[in-house]
Amino acid sequence: MPLKVCVYGCGAREEAIRDIVSKSNLCEKIVSVPEDADLIIFGPEQPICDGLVDYYTQKGIRCIGVDKKFSQLESSKLFAKKFMVNHGIKCAKLLSLEADIYPQVVKADGLCKGKGVKVVYNSQEKDEFTRRIPAPYFIEEYLEGAEISVMSYFNGKKLINFCPARDFKRLTSDKKSPNTGGMGAYCPVDLNDIQKSRLDIYLKLLEKALVDEGAAFTGFIYSGLIWALDDWYVLEYNVRLGDPECQAILNYLDNDFLSILLEDEIPRYKKGYSACLTIASEGYPDNPIKGDEIILPDDDNSVKVYLAGVKSENGKLYSNGGRVLSLCKVAEEPFSALKDYAEKIVMKHKIFRKDITIF
Repeated sequence: MPLKVCVYGCGAREEAIRDIVSKSNLCEKIVSVPEDADLIIFGPEQPICDGLVDYYTQKGIRCIGVDKKFSQLESSKLFAKKFMVNHGIKCAKLLSLEADIYPQVVKADGLCKGKGVKVVYNSQEKDEFTRRIPAPYFIEEYLEGAEISVMSYFNGKKLINFCPARDFKRLTSDKKSPNTGGMGAYCPVDLNDIQKSRLDIYLKLLEKALVDEGAAFTGFIYSGLIWALDDWYVLEYNVRLGDPECQAILNYLDNDFLSILLEDEIPRYKKGYSACLTIASEGYPDNPIKGDEIILPDDDNSVKVYLAGVKSENGKLYSNGGRVLSLCKVAEEPFSALKDYAEKIVMKHKIFRKDITIF
């Protein structure tokens, strides 16, 4: 029987989930009020970490989201570190707060919307960053290597894993530019045989850890991984689909997303690559300029556009946040078409990464 589905949250990720779910034969309609839903799919981290999955589950509504206990994998980096160490999952070593080995990584222990982690190259940078972030924080060794994002769906018994994606977190190509929520992403990431084998080992280890810990939720685990020292190391866990990786992966699927979530189907994919390019506003991530009118080109229907930091007034669109739009396309080389489309968008203070590519 088709379900009334509520996608909890607002933003480009949530718009992508609504778009894909609305096309499923298992969806009767999308509803905006959780109490009216047969199924709630949680998008952002805050309501998950606030315990709303537990709340609505207790009210008898089926939820796709991590429960309060395991939401600490994202809300407490120290909880996540203990989880990894206890289950033999490789991760960066902790350093003392006074460590003077540079570069090093400073991490705030809490929800920081992608802005609570920074690689610092000297004591001055370290002092400036730690004054801006909430305490407590801790220091990790710096690992060098290629990064991937792996999003997995835990159905209460086992993991169903989506293809690896790669996102671009920095505002620009400069290694010292600020981290953002994500300026673009693509999937799949081409891995060699050793990397694939080690990734399978890691995902089985993660699945066993969740089962051994008694996890009973149905929800998403995001593994931020880096290839270092000939293996995958976990940089971070999130307890939701990543943004913008979610947009790229959902548009890459060749089977029903709800069938994956509700009927344990294995994901299948289209040919080529799927990419997402973020249009942000000048001043992002610290102080984005708002209020620009946005006019989208009407001569190109091959690019899918999801609204994020946007408000609508009198039939017109205006920028109203840091990340404003997500542009998505599946092709053999999608970023060139996305950049061309981005150039045509009328928005006075728009910014986007012109350098990112798959190859």
